[in-house]
Amino acid sequence: MVNSISIYQLASGTLSKQTLTKVYGSFNLYRDITVVDNVDYLEEKLSLLEGQAYNAIRSIHDGLQCHSFTLSRMELATVRKFIFLMHYRTEAVSSNYFQETEPRNAPIAEWIRTYKASRRLQTGIDVWRDGLKYYLDTPHSNIMATGERLRERYGDLRLHEMLRERFDPGLEEEWFALDYWSLANYFFLGVWEAAEGSEFVLGGTAFGLWEGLIHGSPGAHRLYVVSPRVAIVLRRTFLRQHQSNDASVLYSCLADIPIRPPKIKYADKNMIFKMLDGVDPWIYKSMFDTYLSSKKAQDDEFSFPITKLSISQTYSVNEVIMMNANLHPEGSLTFSSPEVMLDTLKMYMRSHNTFLGGKRSLFQPLLKELSSMIATGPTGPSGPSERLDLSWTPETDADLQLQSFLRFIIAKVIHFPSNYNRAYVVFHMATEVPSLTNSVSARIRSLRDQGVYRFRRILDPPIPSFQIQSRNPTLVETLPKEESELFFALVGHQVDILGVGKRSNDLLANIIYDAAIVGITHWLADNRNDVLSEYLYPWMSVTF
Repeated sequence: MVNSISIYQLASGTLSKQTLTKVYGSFNLYRDITVVDNVDYLEEKLSLLEGQAYNAIRSIHDGLQCHSFTLSRMELATVRKFIFLMHYRTEAVSSNYFQETEPRNAPIAEWIRTYKASRRLQTGIDVWRDGLKYYLDTPHSNIMATGERLRERYGDLRLHEMLRERFDPGLEEEWFALDYWSLANYFFLGVWEAAEGSEFVLGGTAFGLWEGLIHGSPGAHRLYVVSPRVAIVLRRTFLRQHQSNDASVLYSCLADIPIRPPKIKYADKNMIFKMLDGVDPWIYKSMFDTYLSSKKAQDDEFSFPITKLSISQTYSVNEVIMMNANLHPEGSLTFSSPEVMLDTLKMYMRSHNTFLGGKRSLFQPLLKELSSMIATGPTGPSGPSERLDLSWTPETDADLQLQSFLRFIIAKVIHFPSNYNRAYVVFHMATEVPSLTNSVSARIRSLRDQGVYRFRRILDPPIPSFQIQSRNPTLVETLPKEESELFFALVGHQVDILGVGKRSNDLLANIIYDAAIVGITHWLADNRNDVLSEYLYPWMSVTF
């Protein structure tokens, strides 16, 4: 389990490493001054639930090797309550969930006023704290039983109307029960594991994040990232129906990721769990509900398969979380591995689905910081296996000029406004003169040729409109620092994927690799400008 993580604050553009408690802890948020003997009793009860949930979530992590895990009914109920309260407990929920003036709370505004008056509460936070006490004091099975009684009293149709339009103000704690019951009853649980070489990121407001639309309303999934490797997912039971595949009904980028149901082993071997012919459905349901509330049923075992995601599926989950952070001015991102976060960020920065509101600049400080960390850090990715230096004996004047030029760069005697400008000059100095025979020129040419060869193998033929051009586009010689960073994040990322090379803590190796990327970009501009445009659109252009 990860105890410390990196957190990036979008508003300030700062990256830091903190413990989980400091990132997600909310000090004094649960303090109840009306209980003089122990104002922190809610915090103590929440800590007890967290301890119980930790054991269950540990079982999930232990099951990653065999792609399955088993929980008792009691442990499953603990996980359900835990993930519900981890969302409910946040400051964002406590400050807005029960505000009468909040437009989204219009269906329960009258209920809020009535509840505050009957309980002699002053603020929406007081109502929220009362709800937290209810959830912590009331067993999962009791909450679910209350929800079932409300459904029997009002019927499904009327219950949904109440939640959308006006909740019965005469119901007091029942509202808390119904909110909890709706999530537990209409969503089934699954677990996803991040792909090898990848991990899940977490947004500051994203625990319990909604994803997807059903008939235009949010709620296809709820996401709970509990570690860099594991995400608990709640999926709407509606998605089990055939019509959920209709694009006019469902919009979701995660609906194609499978969640298989658990296998259930009932503790009571004598109980009949399948509907028999001739048995009244109401009598059967009554018998089954009675069993579920029994002590014996708490030992029922649920064996869940764990779905291991591909790299693209893992990214789809991360893109939802990062887009949510992008939309909130107080947004943040937390992650474990800088290397994996950099790869994820590069994919995000070139996605056509992201950066709503033109907020790309919010992520550029993180891109720069991560690139710098990985390039200079002791644990950064290794570069080419053969280490080069500048100790060769120049055989021509061109070799001598390149050698001196590179020495001045490494000694920081020569400075460039951006890494792109440096890479452009180095590439042309190292490759344009045929008489250059040094090892640096040979390495740059080799990396360029490898990249071009691999691009030729993987690229589809160009569409006809791009084959007819009045002139070949020309690569720009200079880019400002911000656009240079974006260029290497977008085009450089595509070259990284080819496996031609990667940055390291060796400055000369990085200079060589950047120069080779410029050489590969020259080939793309001359031969496959359609591909180059796709990589860079709509953020920038490097040709004229």
